[in-house]
Amino acid sequence: MKQAKTDPKKTAAKKSSTRPASLKSTKNASATSTSKASVTKKSSADTESAGSDSKTIKETGASSALTAPRTPIVDQQPKLPATHGKVGIFGGPKDRGIKPDDKLALPTGPHGVYERIRTLNPKSFYCAMRWNYHVQHMTPEEVKRWWANKKLLVTNANNGNAVVLRAVDYGPHENTGLDVGISPGAAEALGVEIGDEVGIELADPKSALGPTQ
Repeated sequence: MKQAKTDPKKTAAKKSSTRPASLKSTKNASATSTSKASVTKKSSADTESAGSDSKTIKETGASSALTAPRTPIVDQQPKLPATHGKVGIFGGPKDRGIKPDDKLALPTGPHGVYERIRTLNPKSFYCAMRWNYHVQHMTPEEVKRWWANKKLLVTNANNGNAVVLRAVDYGPHENTGLDVGISPGAAEALGVEIGDEVGIELADPKSALGPTQ
């Protein structure tokens, strides 16, 4: 008895159509789950990034608020920052608190040249204060030129010694608690050490530098 021939194509088609629906459903569900996980992960990353940016903005804002510059005080005319205060000593080749190329804040050299601090003669008579460069109708550079080589009279009230000094630099830094910086030679003539109290006033422009008679 002859057996009926089977068509391989029809057999394959029949097998494909009889594949369990649950298998197809599982595969689709898996793909959907993967897609959702990817979206969730991206959303989480975006949220974290946004949170980080927000935190950065807040921190930057706080930092800006802390470092916001103060409104400068504008003087009607140049005036001494203080009439008395604690003294400091600076300048000369042996001053290791500054770099060799650091320049003076005031243009005290010929033709308005800014001299180097290390080139100052420690035996000469010079000084520094925290000048206010904000003056009405004057630019900061004009104020610097106004103060450059101005003569100040510094007095040690304890012994009566006084010296005439020329203004050459800006300082000392306010963190030091000092109000005026002077040369080693001036400190010796006054008989003062760092931190001692002195009186400060403008001197006659015609006064000679050094100890007063």
